[in-house]
Amino acid sequence: MKQKSERISSPYLTDILTAIDRVKEYVSDQDLESFKENKMIIDAVMRNLEVIGEAVSQLPEEVKTKHPEIPWRDIKDFRNIVAHRYWEINLDRIWDIVCNKLDELHEQISTILKQ
Repeated sequence: MKQKSERISSPYLTDILTAIDRVKEYVSDQDLESFKENKMIIDAVMRNLEVIGEAVSQLPEEVKTKHPEIPWRDIKDFRNIVAHRYWEINLDRIWDIVCNKLDELHEQISTILKQ
């Protein structure tokens, strides 16, 4: 049974890493002001944050329970805001997530995949 969970979760964990890498690539030469002015980059970042949240929502509960240090619920809840209450999005908050949260999440997910 454990092997099945790992097979199920690995593609979702890999999707999270891919989405983070894309976001980091899209904003690599941006500062907050240039980010706010570039609608295509905003849309690309938002889409990948949505992918991260959706992948989290598809992970088996045992993966989430085994790694409580990751704010799974917050990530999933944020995806719901991006998808369903997009008009409430604050670009300063998005920038904060991109600059201050994604690197740590990338490291945590990479660690899980190595186990």
